[in-house]
Amino acid sequence: MLTFDHIGIACRDIEKTKLFYLSMGYETSATVEDVLQHVRICFLNKEGEPCLELLEPLDEQSPVLRTLSAVGVSPYHICYKVQDIEAAIAMLRGKRFLLVSGPVPACAMQDRRVAFLFQKNTGLIELVETLS
Repeated sequence: MLTFDHIGIACRDIEKTKLFYLSMGYETSATVEDVLQHVRICFLNKEGEPCLELLEPLDEQSPVLRTLSAVGVSPYHICYKVQDIEAAIAMLRGKRFLLVSGPVPACAMQDRRVAFLFQKNTGLIELVETLS
């Protein structure tokens, strides 16, 4: 039901953080601003490696600020693709995950709907609805 999509990484400055990944052979997407999520986002891809998403706070309402304040630049979430986001949310809620936000359209994901859920023993999970 859940298929791995990417690892989200909280960072203070996308331009500075992506320099390391570019030196490791990753290619970068354009950086976009997601005002609904209060973040700037860019994706990093490298053949045979997991896709990475860099997330930089856009403003003081950004959810990544707490992570940056507590631990600095670090993995933030794991994202999974799902065909039916409502069914996936229900399944995860049955496993004691709390719905943090969404589902809402995400401009960095071609306006596909995303949702974030949290469980203290697992951490933050993002769901992204696949295109039908």
